[in-house]
Amino acid sequence: MKHSWSEKTRQPNGDSRKICTREGCEIVCVSCHRIDDHGRQDHFREWWRGSEKIQIGGNTPVCEVVEVPA
Repeated sequence: MKHSWSEKTRQPNGDSRKICTREGCEIVCVSCHRIDDHGRQDHFREWWRGSEKIQIGGNTPVCEVVEVPA
């Protein structure tokens, strides 16, 4: 199943966020823009669920329902 992304919201520092709107997935994709130690632009993505960072870089994680323990 593919993610169903919300509209991107942009931060003043150039980063953007979008959220999968499929019920139970709700993964957040943060597109980060930084300047590295050599003055070059660096772009990478982070994926979050709640306050847990799932992954940095690589392919987008699978869209799946995640059960939260009660």
